Amino acid sequence: MSELKELSWEVQKTVQPLPFEALERRGVRRRHRRQALTGAGVVATVTIAVLAAVLPLGNVTGTEKPPTAGTPASIPVDQAAEKLIHDKKSGAIGIAFATPTRWASVWMSPQPGYTWNYAAVLSRDGVRTTAPVRKNQYDVLRVGDEVLALSMPTSMKGSDPTWAQAVMVGLTDQGRIEKKVRWAPPTTEFGDGDVLLASGTLRALNPETGTLREVKIPGIDNAYQPQRDTTGRWWLVGAKNSGVGNIYWTDDRGKTWDHSVISPGRMGGRLGVSPDGKTIVAIPGSKPGTTGDLVPLQLSTDRGEHWTTVATRNPTYLSSPVAFDNGTGLALYQGKKRELLRPGAGAAFTPPADLGGLTSIGGFVYGMQYNGNHAITSTDHGKTWKYFEPR
Repeated sequence: MSELKELSWEVQKTVQPLPFEALERRGVRRRHRRQALTGAGVVATVTIAVLAAVLPLGNVTGTEKPPTAGTPASIPVDQAAEKLIHDKKSGAIGIAFATPTRWASVWMSPQPGYTWNYAAVLSRDGVRTTAPVRKNQYDVLRVGDEVLALSMPTSMKGSDPTWAQAVMVGLTDQGRIEKKVRWAPPTTEFGDGDVLLASGTLRALNPETGTLREVKIPGIDNAYQPQRDTTGRWWLVGAKNSGVGNIYWTDDRGKTWDHSVISPGRMGGRLGVSPDGKTIVAIPGSKPGTTGDLVPLQLSTDRGEHWTTVATRNPTYLSSPVAFDNGTGLALYQGKKRELLRPGAGAAFTPPADLGGLTSIGGFVYGMQYNGNHAITSTDHGKTWKYFEPR
């Protein structure tokens, strides 16, 4: 497609947003990642069929002109980004797929003083390019059947000097697209062509113009896991600063919001919505002041009208709900007994020991390797898995 705004939008965040009670666990993982990156090196590069060959290096031009027909090597590749991505000390920290052959990954490299540099790889049906090196982390997003790499500013204040380095890179059938990201005032409504992303602050990105703005929802302080179904409804987990979280949704781009309680009095929560919006898998957070509390893994097959509890687990280790149009879903449990729970589908599977999280597009499920540089994918709802290194 020649115009990004003709696509339907859905976000896939770089890293699955975590519940409030899992912050300590996330800190442990970050320490492990830091140790891995500053050690002797990371997992050796392997040759994977789905990856395109490394293209001849060139300078990033910022052009939106399409490549000459039949010459994908004309798409520019940034030398500094290539050096970071292939450095033995660098590590992959996230991936987003739009289709099984269209994906974008984020790589980071340790710098002196416990700072980091970031770059991104975009691959589209065998054509590959990179996003330039930045100090601010990239998010990779699904936008219809395309992917974007987005390096955002440190804050949403218009006076923040890091806006000058904010950039958006895409790879479409028209070639490589690179645009500066532009500030706009906060809003309560967003456009039909906007894509939502959130990890606390809810933001709306217009891929056509590069405009990024904060979206405020009355009655909540924080937002997580925005996702859009094929009816156009946007879903997310909304929470107050107290932590109590509910499912919120809008059918009119933020003019009005409805909400449903995940579980009364519980903090945070996680949400998976099927493409058609009918199947929902929800994980409430823990109750404030409790230890050893178990939470219900909940399934709805009628857009949240009715719920069934399919399992109860420790919330610290229960994550990554995804839902499918056939009335089933998945959730990852990483306790002493690792399980790939299957709401609506029967007995649990045993997941790969190094699977760090789950995201899905239709029936295609994927996640990043925990403390490794490979993506892990499944085309049979989690029964079998394949690995590849998304460089």
